Order: sequence, then structure tokens, then C-alpha cells
Amino acid sequence: MKHSTAPHGETSVSTAAGASVLAYDVLRERGCDDVVVDTPYQTSSTWIVPAVADGEPWRVHVDPESGATRTVRARS
Repeated sequence: MKHSTAPHGETSVSTAAGASVLAYDVLRERGCDDVVVDTPYQTSSTWIVPAVADGEPWRVHVDPESGATRTVRARS
């Protein structure tokens, strides 16, 4: 399952901490109650934030330039 969202008032996400907070917020907005984010890592074009939400593994992709996000249910 994939989900895309517009930026949350941010024009850029330049730190791992910023990507973590944004990923947490996006999963909470999706209705997840129990959200735990792991350490983000950055590829050449995106932050990838591993997370577990309500017992399910997720990856939140964050565009560092625009702050746009895409959530993908990860394979367990």
C-alpha cells in the first residue's frame, strides 16, 4: 500500500531528526496509534525512515527538497 501527501508546511527536510518527526506525523495522520520510527537514512534523492506502526512495518520516503512524503508498507 502506498500513500503520498503534500508537505507539512516545510519547504525542505535537511536533517535525520526532521525526517523522523515528519514520518511520525504522517503515520499518525494515517490513523496509526502506536508509532515507533527508526534511524532514517538518506539516499541521493530521499530520506527513508523505517517505522513500525500498530505492529506493521512501514517505510516513509521524504523528499528533502519539498518535504513531500510517500508511505509504503514494508515487507516483514
